[in-house]
Amino acid sequence: MKRWITLLLAVFLLFGLTACTRHPQTAPIDEPTEAPVAETPVPTEEPKSTEAPSETAAPADPGPASPLMWRVTDGEGHELYLFGTIHVGDARNDTVLERVSPVLERCDALAVEFDTVAYTEDTQRAMNDMTQYVLTDGRLITDYMPDELYQRAQALLQEAGLFPALFNRYNLAMWSQLIDSAMLMQYTDLDTEKGMDGLLIHRAYERSIPVLDVESSEFQMNLLNSFDHELYLLQIEATLDSADTYGEDLHSMYELWLSGDREAFWALLAGEEAEEEDAGDYTEEQIALIEDYNRKLLDERNLGMRDKALEYLASGDTVFFAVGAAHMANDMGLVRLLTDAGCTVEPYEY
Repeated sequence: MKRWITLLLAVFLLFGLTACTRHPQTAPIDEPTEAPVAETPVPTEEPKSTEAPSETAAPADPGPASPLMWRVTDGEGHELYLFGTIHVGDARNDTVLERVSPVLERCDALAVEFDTVAYTEDTQRAMNDMTQYVLTDGRLITDYMPDELYQRAQALLQEAGLFPALFNRYNLAMWSQLIDSAMLMQYTDLDTEKGMDGLLIHRAYERSIPVLDVESSEFQMNLLNSFDHELYLLQIEATLDSADTYGEDLHSMYELWLSGDREAFWALLAGEEAEEEDAGDYTEEQIALIEDYNRKLLDERNLGMRDKALEYLASGDTVFFAVGAAHMANDMGLVRLLTDAGCTVEPYEY
């Protein structure tokens, strides 16, 4: 369960928050109506990792990358292409982009969770989203985090070059995201700059294809800031404890995504073996917090994504619908939800 919640957070929602926290003009403010406090900005250039590269950092070429994609049609013959993305990657995602681009370029629009490219260029929007993560009660993060855990978290952020003093004024929700950003920088060579979503958005701009938001930055930021303090402390500790296997686990997920092996990838996302293995580490109350988190992060969002996909289908436009691969999987995934809604969902053969 520790590995499961850590990787879910790192891979599925990290990109938007990482882009936001790295924006050089984003700083916390005391109240939403006041001007930003002038503080040392977050570095815009990532330092090199001080850790040895993972043994899985340079895997053998597995052959043509074929991530899962589906063609969805409704009763009227309208179609939509459903593509499960991953928000980190390496140069092989450039190959994936070239393989899926012929389909994208036949479509009337690209739909993504939200347009992260436009977001990183909209300073005011990013600052507005970030205000909710600022502690406005006069306290610091050290008042909310046990000292030993804070020292471990601070050390990781400093190693990754992600620790201006202002971060002590951010809340636990933001620290959970910052820790994941630092883990990506320190323990794996996979990069958000090669995330499939961003590559697709850039290609859509190059081809003058409209980009649609399935959700919004505000929705995701509000969601990530809506959980109990205890949940964030569990996430921070679990992420720090995963340092020995973080790179290997993330690479394993990425390799399975590239392979298009639906059964293996979906089994990994289900996390049943890891869940059983780690369940004894948590109290019943903590397990309830984790289950609530996963339900809201995936199952409940999937219902909203299904409704958006049906809306696009009904419009008659052909949309390339690209959201995190976890939203496709298993009984509450988009493949099942759209099938249950009466659509025909067929695997797309490259």
